[in-house]
Amino acid sequence: MDDRLDTLKVAEDQADYTAPIKINRIKLNNYKFFYGEFELAVNGENLLVYGENGTGKSLIYKALELLTKKEIPADEFIKNRNVFNPEGETSIEIEFTNGQEYIIDADTTTYPDYVDFLHGLSVFVPMLDYKKLLKVHYTMENIEQINLYRLFRTLLRDYEYKQNEKLSAIKDPNKYYEELTRIMEDKLLKDINNYLNKYFESDCMIDSFDCRTEIDSEDDTRIIPVVNITIDYKENSIENYHNFFNEARLSALVISIYLSTIKTLYSALKKGSLKILILDDLLISLDMSNRLKLLEILKNEFTDFQIFFFTHDKELFEIYKNKMAWNKYEIYLDDSGEIPKAILKQGKSEIERAKEYYAKKEYDACALLLRKGFEKILKAYLTPREQRNSNCEELNLSDLVEKAISKSSSENKNILEKLNSDRQHILNPLSHNDTRPIYSQKLKSAMDDLEKLKGLLLQ
Repeated sequence: MDDRLDTLKVAEDQADYTAPIKINRIKLNNYKFFYGEFELAVNGENLLVYGENGTGKSLIYKALELLTKKEIPADEFIKNRNVFNPEGETSIEIEFTNGQEYIIDADTTTYPDYVDFLHGLSVFVPMLDYKKLLKVHYTMENIEQINLYRLFRTLLRDYEYKQNEKLSAIKDPNKYYEELTRIMEDKLLKDINNYLNKYFESDCMIDSFDCRTEIDSEDDTRIIPVVNITIDYKENSIENYHNFFNEARLSALVISIYLSTIKTLYSALKKGSLKILILDDLLISLDMSNRLKLLEILKNEFTDFQIFFFTHDKELFEIYKNKMAWNKYEIYLDDSGEIPKAILKQGKSEIERAKEYYAKKEYDACALLLRKGFEKILKAYLTPREQRNSNCEELNLSDLVEKAISKSSSENKNILEKLNSDRQHILNPLSHNDTRPIYSQKLKSAMDDLEKLKGLLLQ
């Protein structure tokens, strides 16, 4: 046997061992809404999921949240068994790229030893949804300052303030507050403000954290821990920021707090911990400009994380799916039978679907999708203002092309002009009842040009 083969095998094993671990597959069995088996192939890539309300989208988020639990509640798989299959076995199966499979069921209490790479998830808890956002700026009480103590205590609970000693283990209140303040001031403040200024171009920043204890106004024997933040807005000190700022600015603040904290907490963990970020419908109050800025944060700050993004906003899904490398799925509700079920559809782009129709020689369907894809690329390239005329009316496809051509130069402009010609002589006729002959090679050329244009304009 050639000794070089052994050397090669050792090298491969080492490469596999050092490769970052990611999630390969998610399978829910009889869990909550999902009757029978429901499976998502992730293949170690980022995941973007659109789901209508009531289709179980957020339940996938909840299932992944169990990965962050050191201990699984004893009744998790009893109370969450699908109501239409009360006798069926309930479980969640997560397969990883290192070949390990973690099955969480009624017998699971804690992490098994073979998935030790999950332990870090309980430290930096990479889950963020709109409910968590509201904790920073929403209150039903008429108060001047929001107490963020519970938020930061939860976020920093397992942070190692020194080797092998976690913040939550400190019993002395004075020492605890001293360390909590130091961590927020030294580790978080700069990064939070960097996110605000770099990505949201915000004219506000966190000026300081105020950590202290107060005597309860209704019970003078009870001490209340308090963490307030003071915002600097155009050189003015704002303490009641939740009453002063609009929803978009508040969401930018909260996203900056959470994401910078997640990065800080992860940096304190040992290498080999699973690096995932799971986001669920947290952009409800952000306008489209700020939604795209969040995407910049994900692309620039979390490139080595596996990102899971769930949304019920179809418009956001359509925009996001072409701006990052994702596995894309759409979930719809099938309530035609006695038992409601989820319909899973892979979210392919118009160009991908057009290629399938081209291969089947269904050229009219191919042309229709290419025309639709062309319009989407143009709208993603042009600003909302550029997509309207002087009367604030939406431009048609012809005018969108002209606007994009006037805005472009060199290769972009040449491809746009060629596609405009194809639009008039191939794509438009094939999208309607037309008896002109079909030139498949020209259609293929238009497909290639559109794919190249997408790469140039949307990079």
